[in-house]
Amino acid sequence: MPGVSARGLSHEARRQLAVNLTRVVTLYRSILDAYIIEFFTDNLWGTLPCSWQEALDGLNPPQLATLLLGMPGEGEVARYRSVWPLTLLALKSTAYALAFTRTPGFQTPSEFLENPSQSSRLTAPFRKHVRPKKQHEIRRLGELVKKLSDLTGCTQVVDVGSGQVVHTGPRHRPHHVVRWVDPTALCEELLLPLENSPQSEARLLLTGLHACGDLSVALLRHFSCCPEVAALASVGCCYMKLSDPGGYPLSQWVAGLPGRELPYRLREGACHALEEYAERLQKAGPGLRTHCYRAALETVIRRARPELRRPGVQGIPRVHELKIEEYVQRGLQRVGLDPHLPLNLAALRAHQAQENRVVAFFSLALLLAPLVETLILLDRLLYLQEQGFHAELLPIFSPELSPRNLVLVATKRPLGETFSVLETEDS
Repeated sequence: MPGVSARGLSHEARRQLAVNLTRVVTLYRSILDAYIIEFFTDNLWGTLPCSWQEALDGLNPPQLATLLLGMPGEGEVARYRSVWPLTLLALKSTAYALAFTRTPGFQTPSEFLENPSQSSRLTAPFRKHVRPKKQHEIRRLGELVKKLSDLTGCTQVVDVGSGQVVHTGPRHRPHHVVRWVDPTALCEELLLPLENSPQSEARLLLTGLHACGDLSVALLRHFSCCPEVAALASVGCCYMKLSDPGGYPLSQWVAGLPGRELPYRLREGACHALEEYAERLQKAGPGLRTHCYRAALETVIRRARPELRRPGVQGIPRVHELKIEEYVQRGLQRVGLDPHLPLNLAALRAHQAQENRVVAFFSLALLLAPLVETLILLDRLLYLQEQGFHAELLPIFSPELSPRNLVLVATKRPLGETFSVLETEDS
């Protein structure tokens, strides 16, 4: 998916991008703030302009992936069956133009060409019980951390939220610390690896691979406040878990912009996997009907108990093999309602017939979701720049494997063009 590179933007251009993002998010907030399970109860299709409905109605999933999300299948050429309204084309172009690019400097991860489950670039201890996604992330972030350490003279690394610790193998084993990290206060335990080095000589690199919610914010604050920390490499995730206020906005610039508010639903949507969903659309599998079925279930729940809104429904296995009434009955049981409630089968069939509309609306929201992620990450860049630090965002992982693939790299002295070294993949 095309987009804008943070590295090509001056400080003023980044501030203007934040202005543009808040305006666009405000303009399309009704789509971003919608819950797809309320597609029928809130008539979400009817909230779209009539011209958009005409353009999108009847498009099958592969057409949505190609024409709306701009992610055609291999060898596929975009062919519009009708002239789309300018407002919809403008939405599509704006979503592409204002989001940070997620395309790394390599195409297919070369490490999985021989075996899709085993990275050829990692030794056995780093592959054991580790999914391909995590193998790819470990290798790529490890390469970047090594290069960044060399560029900044850091001799020690603190990996916050590291998970497993290797007990055998490395000559210098990791020093493991189990602590709760308060995002609003400094955690001295984070600096424990420095205990064998004089404080005046210590140079520390902080990193976090998909540090959840406020944990990413804590990394930024430790980088800002601790003189020993010379560099930062942070990949965030779970934006919906950010404290509000406290976790966003961080920068004075974004905090002063109208339309800066990002409620829970918008931040949750920013965590979706756009590339993965586009692939599902191209395959047009029966699993795409899950959102339609859940939205139909919501209508039955509201009729039975109007005060019960958007209850969590435990995963129902093999949804695509169920008739819609069977799904509804199992769903009612999971939310504590009588599964034998009389059902309006004609209404359920009518809902099921709108499956492609449900998919189209959800695709619209996914098209816009990267704008929210861009605003959150841009706010972090500006926060660091306002304090005189140097910060960039780089696409480091393959987005098909790892949707949250942008790493925030920060240093306390300028690196100039040497930042480009961090983007390359080792041969």
